[in-house]
Amino acid sequence: METWEDTIAELRTDYVHDSLERAAEMERQLDHLERTPGDGPALERLLRAFHGFAGSGTTYGFPEVTALGQEGERSCASVKKREASPAAIDLQGWRTLVGRLRAAFAVPSPAARAQPAAAPGPPGVDAPDILVVDDDTAIFEGAARLAVQEGMTVRCASSGAEGLQAIDERMPDGLVVGTRLPDGPGYDLVERLRSRAGGDLAAVLMVASGATFLDKVDAITCGADGYFQKPLDWMAVQRRLQHLLERNRAEPARILYVEDDPHQAAFVRTVLRSAGYEVAICPEPKGFEALLTSFRPDLILMDIVLPGIMGYDLARFVRQDERYATLPIVFLTTEARMDARVETARAGGDGHLEKPVTPALLLSDVATRVERARYLKTLLNRDGLTGLLTHTAFLERARVALAQARRDPTRLMVWVSIDLDHFKEVNDRYGHPIGDRVLAALSALLRRRLRQADTIGRYGGEELAVIVEGLGEAEAVRLVARLLVEFASTEHHGADHQNFGATFSAGVAALDPETMDVDGWRKAAGDALHAAKTAGRNCVRSARG
Repeated sequence: METWEDTIAELRTDYVHDSLERAAEMERQLDHLERTPGDGPALERLLRAFHGFAGSGTTYGFPEVTALGQEGERSCASVKKREASPAAIDLQGWRTLVGRLRAAFAVPSPAARAQPAAAPGPPGVDAPDILVVDDDTAIFEGAARLAVQEGMTVRCASSGAEGLQAIDERMPDGLVVGTRLPDGPGYDLVERLRSRAGGDLAAVLMVASGATFLDKVDAITCGADGYFQKPLDWMAVQRRLQHLLERNRAEPARILYVEDDPHQAAFVRTVLRSAGYEVAICPEPKGFEALLTSFRPDLILMDIVLPGIMGYDLARFVRQDERYATLPIVFLTTEARMDARVETARAGGDGHLEKPVTPALLLSDVATRVERARYLKTLLNRDGLTGLLTHTAFLERARVALAQARRDPTRLMVWVSIDLDHFKEVNDRYGHPIGDRVLAALSALLRRRLRQADTIGRYGGEELAVIVEGLGEAEAVRLVARLLVEFASTEHHGADHQNFGATFSAGVAALDPETMDVDGWRKAAGDALHAAKTAGRNCVRSARG
């Protein structure tokens, strides 16, 4: 792979070559302005050329170019502001600046020969640590082959006690465990793992020989993410394990940079990509809306002076859409005046970085704003009481699930609608704070017993909803029935220390991607929930009866 220094050296060579061509084009614009002083577009093109040099010179090791570009940009802007044609003295001054720009590129300064400070590279990714707990030597051998093939590290234990000790030593990224171990069921080990700090993030696969339907349900109930029968199809295990491990890694942040200067765009893209970001460049404002929708950026970097429009106007356009209310917008510009910063705030911008910007400052600002925006988005998508997805966020996940099922009709998906029984009576008798605790207890049970791949949300009031992947309707009914029994046996405590119990009812509906949309899927589960309540509550019913 090319190093950061190699990439910047190549960009600098291209920059010098293209800058000399740009200087020649500026001289042609000056010739035209001498013949037609009132040509506003020609003056605008000249201003933009100076603006480009102002923002990029120091970036590539030519601080004099930045200074000359800033001087030319200010001079052109002054003439434009007066709404007057440039005088002969203006044109002569601009010719002098262009000549000095040419001279600056003819003999590179020591700064130009120096390499810019290297930006931090992408963080190293440690090899995933997989713990295998089983007394079957064939499992160990298969795991060892998988480790060599996929670049993983594998630890092995032959009993539940040894597995628990290995977990105590280091929390694994993934756990492959047999359902029956020499000293007890593997389900117990999975529950112990899930109860530890960070245990909810581990990918868990259970393996068994001669497994029954109930074994599969037990595996899901204890918190396993997948279930395989012996002899194992290691290719299938590898695909499932890789999917789970990748799901737990944060996706690289996506940065959209609106910049028409190709050299400035190339530099920023190189800096950001070196730190692991995905970067899209928008050179033309007319393509901004389409790229904003398709790329779905986590942050927008934007120049202020753009072809035919100001960056402030694009920022205002973004802020009109409530979907982008929390999307950070940072202006990266040569504008250093206080009024430019004030206008940034008025337009809905979150920050203002002055060109030329150092890699360290750019990366620090981007990282801080992306992290804050992601954290805020997480807060907005989670219900404050239960920690589950909000109604809106859950429906968005449901739409994604439907799209996935339509691409792969063999993919099983089930919607479970859950409603606490007689919840109003609980609130009336024990008070709303106690009612909230009951709802939180049910939410915690669902998070504890269901898998990471399952989507759990608070659909409204005391109603919760779950999307379960990989199960048919009958299997989901059996799973929910077990949760019903466990929740009904849980004791809740009133303000007067009086203990009481609570139950819930549930409706289950499998997704038929060919005939259902999200509303139809939800309604089928809702109708099944109504049937459960009609049947006396504290039970689960399926849409198919």
